[in-house]
Order: sequence, then C-alpha cells, then structure tokens
Amino acid sequence: MDPRLQQAIEHDDVDELHSFIVEEPKLLDRACKGPFPNTPLHVVAAAGKTQVAMEMAILKRSFTRKLNPEGYSPMHLALQHEHYSTVRALMTLDPKLIRVRGRCGITPLHYVAGKEGDMEVELLAEFLATCNSSINDLTSRCETAVHVAVKNHNLQAFKVLLGWLMRVYRTNILGWKDQDGNTVLHIAASEEQLEIFKLLIGCANVNVNAKNFQDKTALEIFQDPSGDQDLAKRLYRRERQARFFTPTLSLSQFFSTKPTVYEKCKMFLGIRNESARNIILIMSTLIATASYQAALTPPGGYWQDNFTNTPANSTVVSANTSGIAIGKPHHAGDIIMHGSQLSMFTIINSMVFWASMSTIWATAITLLPDSALVLWSIASFGIAFLTTIEAEFPKSQQAGEYLVAIFYDLLMTTAMGLPLYVRVTYVGVVKRIDATGRHPGNFLGTKDWK
Repeated sequence: MDPRLQQAIEHDDVDELHSFIVEEPKLLDRACKGPFPNTPLHVVAAAGKTQVAMEMAILKRSFTRKLNPEGYSPMHLALQHEHYSTVRALMTLDPKLIRVRGRCGITPLHYVAGKEGDMEVELLAEFLATCNSSINDLTSRCETAVHVAVKNHNLQAFKVLLGWLMRVYRTNILGWKDQDGNTVLHIAASEEQLEIFKLLIGCANVNVNAKNFQDKTALEIFQDPSGDQDLAKRLYRRERQARFFTPTLSLSQFFSTKPTVYEKCKMFLGIRNESARNIILIMSTLIATASYQAALTPPGGYWQDNFTNTPANSTVVSANTSGIAIGKPHHAGDIIMHGSQLSMFTIINSMVFWASMSTIWATAITLLPDSALVLWSIASFGIAFLTTIEAEFPKSQQAGEYLVAIFYDLLMTTAMGLPLYVRVTYVGVVKRIDATGRHPGNFLGTKDWK
C-alpha cells in the first residue's frame, strides 16, 4: 500500500486522505487490483479507523462489498476486531451490508448471533431492526442465524432472535432445516440445551414431529440431563396430541393431493390485480354504506307522533299523498312503512348489504392472516346492521321481524362462518407439512418477504 495512504489511515485523518487523493487521483484504485483484493477499506475497518473508513466507503461504495482473499468483507473484519463503532457507521451508510456473505456464507448477522457478549447481543438486535430481511440469509450449511446461536450455545442471542421473530410474525423460520435436515429444535435436543429446548417447545409454530434426514424427531433425540420426569411427561403428552391431530406430511405428498376447498376458493376469489381489487373493495364499501344508511332512514321515515284513537266501527283509513296510511294506531319513532312493503324492503336491502359485505369478506379472507382484523370488523358491522333492523320493526309485525332476522342470520353465517371454517381446516392441513422451509415466503410461492 502507498505510504501516504497508510499515513492517512494511521492518523484517521479525512483531510489528509483527500489531500493525497488530489495529488494521486487513482490512489485508492491502485491498491485494489485482482478478483479478491485487500482494499484500503479492509485495512481501515480492521484497524477501526471509523472516519477514514466512512470516507472511503462514500468515495468507493464498491469496496464495502468486496471480499479479501480470506473471504471477508470490511464489516466482517471490523466485527472480528471488535470495532463496533466502525460497524455501526458502515451499517448507517448501507444497511444491506449486514447481508453480505463472506467465508462459508457467513453474514455479519450470523457472526454476531454466534458470539457471546452484551455488546454483541445489542449489535444483533440493531442488525435485526435495521435490516429485517437479513434473517432470510443462510450459511453454506443452510443455517439461519438461529441455528448459529443454538449451535454456539448462545442463549442471550437466541432469546433476542426468538423475541424478534415473534414480534415480526416470522416464527416459521424456527422450522427451517440445515443441510442435515435439523431444525433449531433438533439442535437444542442433540446439544442438551434444556432452556432453549423448553422455550422452543412452548412456541406454537414449532413442529415437534419434524424429522431430520436421519428420520428422527427432536423428541426422539432429546434426553433431559436434569432428570425432570414432569418435563418428559409434558413433552410426551404434547407429542401424542400432535401426532393424533397433525400427522406429518411431506411436501411432495401434499402437492400430490388435490387442492383443498380453501385453495380452490382462493384460486377463484383471489384477485392478483391490485388495482382491480381496490376498485372492488371501494364499490363494495360504498354499497354497504348506502344499504346501512337505508336501514337507518327507510323510505317514508318514522312517525313523529302518537295515534291510538281510531274509531271503533271505522274501516276507512286516510292516506297522504305518498299512499302511506296515516289513520292506523302508531307510536312516535315507529317506522311508517308497514306490512309486506316493509318486509320486502328489509329483505332486499339486507341482501344488498349481505352481498357487499360478502364481497369484502371474500377478498379479505384470501389475504389472511394479515386481514384478520378486517374480518372481525365486518362481523361486528353485520351484527350492528341486524340490531338496527330488529329495532326499527314495529311490535305489530314481530312475525316479519323474526323471519327477516332468521333469513339474515343464515346469510351471514353462510357468508362468514363457512369461509372461516374452511380457512381453519386448511391451516390444520398446512401445519402437517414437514418441509425444509429454507426459502422466504410460504411454500406456495405467493409471498416474498424482502
């Protein structure tokens, strides 16, 4: 390396670096020839000279991702020499540097996941918060950061990873397998890491029946070093329950079967064109709002007074210009429309409301579990609509009220309860699948978590 460059690095002096570059514009390029160069940024990062390192990274962004002959990037070298301020500085410049694969496919995230220490654990949390997608990266042995933490008996790092995975709904990564077919649970069992094993068993998305490539489950591998018989019994009960309700299917066996009812509905109802889906949802929402407003303010409105003194022998009922009877006994707040007209209006309006809400429901159910709150809101809205209908019917027409309520209940149960039941059944089938889970997203390829 040019002595002038070494001097600027040693002094960590940005101004000095630029003065030398003015004298020799190709000063940085001259030191990084070859396919795996040991660039000046590698030297600076290993030395922990943060200011010069950042300046070089800004001037030569390509340096940040280059691997030296040993297979390490500048961030790898900064981590190895515990220059964490340099690591954080590089991370602020480009968060994707956390995903750079070095020797054996190890990323900076894998490195800190395997190293014990309070500072390393804090840096691990910062990596996860800064670059969510880094959790998808695998080593050359198909290991996730969670695999690395467990194999290195790093309980602190494992707890950070587990807590973060729960918060971002990515606990499916706990089921990913390494090149030997071992999930994190298999490794915890074989390494006799009791505390990690208990934490994993308590996690709802961990499949205790997943088998490695030696055809063994984690429960078959596990031997409790503390002799806790109660734990063994609890695990045994969980295993029996899991085997009874969710016998394991291989991915090929699942794909060999016919699509489930939910998959057929999703293929039929799923709208991949986002613009079309937005238009459908907007129109359905407007129709639902209009029909709900019609239920609140029906044609003719409500009586504003009380009238109970109809002559005993009178059979004549006067009418207003709209043809609505005004001589019948009534109470203030009762709906003016009556008889078959009221029943017909309520049934048709309810069907329109039901159709629009069902459209929203059908669209949202294909986006589960992200749309769970939408589905509950729709159900609550439907209950409010039914309550409005029941409240507006006059007491003299209770029979019609009951018929409309039963009719609407059947529609809502069919439109909302049945799809939800089909979805729950489908989830039960999916949980039976024992696959490697090495790729982000779900196994059908409809999601890509970036």
